Amino acid sequence: MGAHLIDGEFQSDKYPTTPRGKVPLSVKDPTAQDLLWEYADRRQAVDAEFSTDLRAALLAKGYHPAHVTEAERLRIALRDIRARIVDDVADVSDATPGMVQVVMLIDAALLGMK
Repeated sequence: MGAHLIDGEFQSDKYPTTPRGKVPLSVKDPTAQDLLWEYADRRQAVDAEFSTDLRAALLAKGYHPAHVTEAERLRIALRDIRARIVDDVADVSDATPGMVQVVMLIDAALLGMK
């Protein structure tokens, strides 16, 4: 016990380049996927884009939590598309009418899915 503790901080022996105090987790690791999904839920209020992207990455790697329905997967995909459109526009005046319409349609769809 304590083999992974250096000066009271966790240090991975499998991934020694990981900074002390950090725990390497992978969206590919089935034993970590449920934890990462929970972390995404907890971070939603702090960084919604991070949470959406982490959930999308987990779903892409085959993680399908029992409580996530097809509707939730669709909501995640719509949020991801919306975030990418908004990120591509540096200033509102740069948005094309088509971009604005797509974002408005996504917003309406998300509102109707609640």
